[in-house]
Amino acid sequence: MWFLYYAAIYILVLGIRIASLWNAKSRAWIKGRKGWKKRLENLPSKNAYRIWFHVSSLGEFEQAKPVIETIKMKRPEVEIILSFFSPSGYNAKAGYAHAEVHYLPPDLPGHAALWANLIKPDLAVFVKYDLWPGYLRALHDNGIPAILISAHWSSSKKFSSWSLPLTSTLLKKFQRIFFQRPAELEYFSEKGFQNITVAGDTRIDRCLLLAAEAGERLPKEILAEHPFDIVAGSTWPQDEELIIEAIRQRGLRAIIAPHDVSYDNIRRLVSKFTFPSQLLSDLNNTGPVSGVIVVDSIGLLPVLYAVGKVAYVGGGFGRCIHNILEPAAHGKPVIFGPHYDGFPEAIEMIKLGCARSVKDKVEFMNALSEFSMDGKFVSAGRISHEYLLRNAGATRIVTDYILESIPYGIKE
Repeated sequence: MWFLYYAAIYILVLGIRIASLWNAKSRAWIKGRKGWKKRLENLPSKNAYRIWFHVSSLGEFEQAKPVIETIKMKRPEVEIILSFFSPSGYNAKAGYAHAEVHYLPPDLPGHAALWANLIKPDLAVFVKYDLWPGYLRALHDNGIPAILISAHWSSSKKFSSWSLPLTSTLLKKFQRIFFQRPAELEYFSEKGFQNITVAGDTRIDRCLLLAAEAGERLPKEILAEHPFDIVAGSTWPQDEELIIEAIRQRGLRAIIAPHDVSYDNIRRLVSKFTFPSQLLSDLNNTGPVSGVIVVDSIGLLPVLYAVGKVAYVGGGFGRCIHNILEPAAHGKPVIFGPHYDGFPEAIEMIKLGCARSVKDKVEFMNALSEFSMDGKFVSAGRISHEYLLRNAGATRIVTDYILESIPYGIKE
């Protein structure tokens, strides 16, 4: 079984190497991992309790971040190693102040054992579902406890890391698994798991904190012009077709924050417009603010949702939707595309009437009309916010558990 697993990882890495000939993200994935052993050998000497957090990309980092920062606030001497699988996550957070940030090397023979030996963690924390059997086995073989936080298993997915025989066996060796939903606890209890509990999604706590920062972080030019009819975040071309058509037909005032803020993609997006627009970076230089603003940088989207009546979250016409909790934290009704399986918050918010999934321009226009009605965007937004408040608190549960395991005065 291990032979088959490692063969699959070799094929994965080979595929990424081939794709790197034309794909920038694959190229960054390969380049970022060069010399990883040397970088780990040059880590500062271990002087305190050390925790290794592993996340896949930015979304999972947002789930780890409130836990990391709460630990550092209460126990500042604790050392944090943070690893990413995705180049987009690593590149955005390489300078994160609360941790040493590294790429996770491919899960090939010997890598995991060497990783564990070089970073010497006292505890490993995995987030959501980015699980690697070789690393889990190396931790277990070295007597290093591991926990899984904000864990989410979707029964609708035919293939996922949970379903790998190697992973499902190792899951029972976690010291504790913190699931997002009671249904997941029930499912794994029936399979004989005893190391499980429900805590919720730490990302909810993070989004509520970000929403509270809106007044301080929003550009004064945008604050002076709000509310906008719609704020569309993390958009891809198919999402943008809907938004652009709505702006044309209804003369909407909008903010569009594409998922890809590269120069070429911003230029592509703006070339589709038949109406005046401005780049966010130009607001101080171009006089009065136009009706459509294009966000050409990262970092502000979580607070930009504050100035819209309705939020649209992209990605749902591709692999999956992006973060709908960010606009909900501002008390906004949310619209997104049809691919939201695996996101329990989307399913629950649709049932509550504060979110709508759309599959084409007609459905989008109808949802936009519904949520734009007098009083409707206020009432639906209030339901969104109340949903988050009811489900907050996972960070406290997880950090309390971790902090209780950290002895005082530990030295290497």
